[in-house]
Amino acid sequence: MAATTTIRVTTETRDLLKALVERRGGSTGEIVAELVHAADDDLLLADTESAFQDLAKDPEMLMTYRSEVSDIEEAFDAPTPAW
Repeated sequence: MAATTTIRVTTETRDLLKALVERRGGSTGEIVAELVHAADDDLLLADTESAFQDLAKDPEMLMTYRSEVSDIEEAFDAPTPAW
């Protein structure tokens, strides 16, 4: 069994977690773990989007990116999204 710990949350958050557990099933720990992983995934996607926006603002870097994408598409016949 994995080690556990206690976290402090507001009464409102506790009640929302309890309601979520009742609706979805599973344990509070499982729900918290899922929410943490989802939040981490959201941040990763936001960071990636920000990096691509920065890339799109830099003509030289964008040209390099497009060249690399072209090389990949030619080597693996794997189309990538258009920018």
